[in-house]
Amino acid sequence: MDILDRKSAPLTGEEWNRVDDAVIKAASRMLVGRKMIEVLGPLGPGVYSLPYAIFSGHNPAGLDMTGDRADLTVEADRRQTVNLPILFKDFKFFWRDVEADRHLGIPLDVSIAAVAAADVAMQEDDLIFNGSQQLGVEGLLNADGRLTVSLGDWQQGGGPLADAVQAVNALTSAGHYGPYAMAVSPYLYGQTVRVYGNTGMLELDQVKALLRGNVYPSAALKNNKAVVIATGIQNLNLAVGQDLVTSYMAAENMNHIFRVFETLALLIRRADAICTIE
Repeated sequence: MDILDRKSAPLTGEEWNRVDDAVIKAASRMLVGRKMIEVLGPLGPGVYSLPYAIFSGHNPAGLDMTGDRADLTVEADRRQTVNLPILFKDFKFFWRDVEADRHLGIPLDVSIAAVAAADVAMQEDDLIFNGSQQLGVEGLLNADGRLTVSLGDWQQGGGPLADAVQAVNALTSAGHYGPYAMAVSPYLYGQTVRVYGNTGMLELDQVKALLRGNVYPSAALKNNKAVVIATGIQNLNLAVGQDLVTSYMAAENMNHIFRVFETLALLIRRADAICTIE
């Protein structure tokens, strides 16, 4: 079944390429969650829900001369099912705009598609970090069982690094040894872009060195919010049914409606691989 119905749209192959390029570029510039969490999929647009394993506790691997022990087998603590909602935004091409661009011999203006893609990207990160009360799902910032450390004064020199050290220590104590990734609100990110002491280095660079990973600002985190995660599919996944794509919807008053959409959900396999700074 051709759910995208692109053949019904009044666009040429080259114009569709321009739309797709604008959508992917706009979303890629904004998405933060995908930079931190590995993607599982695409699983298919028709996948409504997905069962997945949840783990708890950490036991050492075996070390002996025979390997004849059955008590060291890794097993899921339980299995849970998560729904994959649709994230979408519609946009409209006026038929006169399409005809005018072709008449003038200029490329189709696809900026409106980029606007729709940016809105979907913002919704994706909001779902990953904050969850959805409407859907009854948790995000990184409010996951039950996550670790937390207190937010210090980031306006003071060394404040961001001190809090990052706290978060890493908490994750290490829980058995998560990295690599790590960190997301912060735009406000807190601004506090890291200054020289650290007499080192000649930015505090941001010091935090990155500690985490052995990256630090990302995200508008999905408000005010004084930050989170550090231990990355890896053993801890977290982003389950993607249909990856970001543009479909043709219908003609309406001679104008043409399109939709940018995707389906996905956050899988939290180990909640103690998440440490919020708050």
